[in-house]
Order: sequence, then C-alpha cells, then structure tokens
Amino acid sequence: GVSERAMQLLLPMLFWCALVEIAKLAVFSPVTSVTGGLSDFSRELIGTYWFIWAAFTSFLLVKLLTIFNRLSMWIICASAIAVAFVPVTLSIAPLVRFTYPFFCLGFLFAQSNEWRTSIVLAHKSLLMLLLFTATCLCFLAWGKETYAYNNFVLIYDIQSGREVLLMFAGSAAASAVAMQFVIQCWRICCSSRVARFVALELGQSTLLLYLV
Repeated sequence: GVSERAMQLLLPMLFWCALVEIAKLAVFSPVTSVTGGLSDFSRELIGTYWFIWAAFTSFLLVKLLTIFNRLSMWIICASAIAVAFVPVTLSIAPLVRFTYPFFCLGFLFAQSNEWRTSIVLAHKSLLMLLLFTATCLCFLAWGKETYAYNNFVLIYDIQSGREVLLMFAGSAAASAVAMQFVIQCWRICCSSRVARFVALELGQSTLLLYLV
C-alpha cells in the first residue's frame, strides 16, 4: 500500500518538479553552484507541493495506526488531536499538522458504520443547515491570523487559541458543506456523458491535472 501510494503521489511530483526546475534554468538564469541548485530544488519540492507531502505523511501515519485492529479507530482519533497540538514549526510541519486531522476524519467516515449513517440521514437537513450557518459565521470571523500559514497551528494565549479553533471549525464546516454540494451536483448531472467522463475518467488523474 505504501509503495503504491508513493508511486501515485511522489513520483509524479518529483518528475514535474524536476521538469519545472530545468525549464526555469533554461529560460531564466543558470545556477551559480551545484549546492545552490539543489537547495532551490529541495525548497521547491517541499514547499510548493506541501499538500502532497501532507497527504502522503497522513497516509503513512494512519496506515501504521490501523495495525492495532479494534483499537485503531480510537487511536487514530487520539493521534489527530495529538498531532494538531504538537508545537513543531519547522518547514511545512504546521501545514501537515493542520491537514492530518482532516485526513483522519475522512478515513473514519469512510469506514462502514450503520448507526452513524442512519443518524446522519435522519437529521441531514438540520445538520446541513447548522453546518452552513457555522460556515457563514466562521467566514465573517475569519482573519489573517486564522490561516495555518500565519498561526502555525500554535496555541500560546487566548487569542491564538481562538484563531486555531476557528480555523479547524470553519474548515471542517465548510468542507462538509462543499462535499454535500458536490454530491448534489453529481446526482443532478450523473446522467450526462460529459459529467461522467470528467468525474470517472479525468477524476482518476486529478493529481496530474492539478500539477499541469
């Protein structure tokens, strides 16, 4: 599984990043030294494509935690909270810490659970109304320091705690609303050949399309 995900995520990223750097060197200015060239390449590879590293790192952690069988779900929940509050600000670490809880949430929701599904379906309209309201309120309260790029997901006083909590709550609510919107659009457009081609054929190459 790890090997397959690495081929899916890291190999296209490495190829594309190398291609872009070669194009930059050819069009703009040559690198003054090998060390400088490698440094620029590593910054580009890590910084620009942080979301791919976040996805791959999250996959590795969850894959590791699932070996605990029955306790794995509780351990994954605990790890999402623990990782979010680890005070690491090196490189892209804050962005990975912000992304990991959402990866865990998606993983847990993907697991089949009849009672949870029945509860959600029974109160779906009310739940979506509450989430939409929460999204709007969070948007109105959103500020510069609410972004993970600026607050580094660090809590050191009441104000920073408020911003981090707002960031996670707003992002989760907005993600749920956006996902529901996409699902409804798919239900309306799934009979269209164009929509099916985009979702089923091109959707399999989402990463490559995004990089291009």
